[in-house]
Amino acid sequence: MNKVFVVIPAAGMGDRFQSDKPKQFLYYNGEIIIRSVVKTFLDVKDVYAILCVIPEGFLERYNFIFRNFQDKRILPPVIGGETRKDSVRNGLQAISKLSPDYVLIHDAARANIDKNTINSVIEALKSGEKAVIPGISPVDSVRISGKHFDRKKVTLVQTPQGFDFKTIFALHNKYSALNVTDDAGLCDIEGINVKITQGNVNNKKITYKSDIKQPEIRIGFGFDTHAFSKDKTRELFLMGAYIEGHIGLEGVSDADVGIHSLVDAILGALGKGSIGELFPPTDMKFKNYDSKKFLKYCSALLLKYEYSVINCDTTIVCETPNISKYSELMKKIVAEILMIDDTLINIKGKTTEGLGFTGRKEGISAYSSVLIRNSRNID
Repeated sequence: MNKVFVVIPAAGMGDRFQSDKPKQFLYYNGEIIIRSVVKTFLDVKDVYAILCVIPEGFLERYNFIFRNFQDKRILPPVIGGETRKDSVRNGLQAISKLSPDYVLIHDAARANIDKNTINSVIEALKSGEKAVIPGISPVDSVRISGKHFDRKKVTLVQTPQGFDFKTIFALHNKYSALNVTDDAGLCDIEGINVKITQGNVNNKKITYKSDIKQPEIRIGFGFDTHAFSKDKTRELFLMGAYIEGHIGLEGVSDADVGIHSLVDAILGALGKGSIGELFPPTDMKFKNYDSKKFLKYCSALLLKYEYSVINCDTTIVCETPNISKYSELMKKIVAEILMIDDTLINIKGKTTEGLGFTGRKEGISAYSSVLIRNSRNID
């Protein structure tokens, strides 16, 4: 079996990223970048061992990040040098005594590396290639020194770059005084053929803070309950829909428990209190108020803070009416107010099998949850 080692240079302090923490130790897509990269390589069966090269002073942080990893393929990290090339050479030196056949050198900042890209590099090495790099073609027009250049002749280089270990180790030692940012560049100097395999457009290098701009996801939950009115002429509204032939619910407004629960869910997700705080039931200007106006207020609030609804789900608990008969109409009403597609809304009815407040047909309850998002930079 060929020994495929992975060296992950992660010693840079990321001057262009402009953060007090190296970007490789920050979160991206819910995972710390360096840990995400290591996990991907661990999932490749041909990988024999992985070594990270980290900045001086970050050993404790590194050990904390990987505290729950029991995989012996993760070797103790080494400290990097002044440049990326120095750090790579430190990593190669550390694994040289372990008799590697091949080495994959992968920038920690490429957090979206995938198994297919890794395997394509390994397979090319196994077929006899001395140097292999993944690459993609640019989709933009290309100009060099101000003049148009055929983009079909251009390859955007990615990592991991794979090498016969003895070859790349010798080149790093031979050209130790030469600062290159691309390991395959040493092969070009020496006249060694570099094989290009198919890369992945998602395998981008995180360089600036804007590169890890992600949607901020928030969730909100709302609940409301109202008793049926003793006023037999009071009308029933649920999720904005008029329910003909049913006695309405008691309340200052139209007592639409469905919309009230959804309003509370949206306010909760935004961190803006509750419907009772914004529209107090003691204020008589809300007497017989159309609850759809509460939801319109929330819709404006979402726009103000630049949030959009991912989806919302409402459960109306009652013995009567049959919610399924009105759910499509309710979805259309809510969708129009929130200015979203009705496929993002779910409304359903449940009973309590004759138990409790709703089971005794004394009133109706409603529960709502909502997921919203807003893109923000992660520091």
